[in-house]
Amino acid sequence: MQSALASDASGQSPASIVKISFSSCSVSGAAAHPFQEAQAQDKRSAPRRRVLLSAMIVSHDFNSIYRCQIRDVSDQGARLNVPDSFLGSAGFWLIALSSGLAYEAKLAWRGFPSLGVSLGEPIDLEETTSRIGQRLRSVWIGAVR
Repeated sequence: MQSALASDASGQSPASIVKISFSSCSVSGAAAHPFQEAQAQDKRSAPRRRVLLSAMIVSHDFNSIYRCQIRDVSDQGARLNVPDSFLGSAGFWLIALSSGLAYEAKLAWRGFPSLGVSLGEPIDLEETTSRIGQRLRSVWIGAVR
């Protein structure tokens, strides 16, 4: 605990001495500085893991393809770093290049240069038989070769 004493220079009685005390307040178990705002609690429903993966964003109509980076992942979604030219839409396909998995992604939040997405079930591009999976596979093969 830190404390400071202050009194009037006129030599008044000890009763007029002011004691300022900075008690050890804790926010999430850590000591907080008395003049700093408390940190906001993380509101995620699932823990996130930091990653650095190359990926591709493919529009639903396959007319636009952008390279991006996956920076964080959780069970429900991911944080992407996107290029300046990406305007994006509310939904698109996300292909993780190293794993060969594609996900239907829905925009959750946007904060340049990052955006958050919720992810659907993965499509394994190595073993896909669906028509959409075959189109995504051709985009993936073109990018990794």
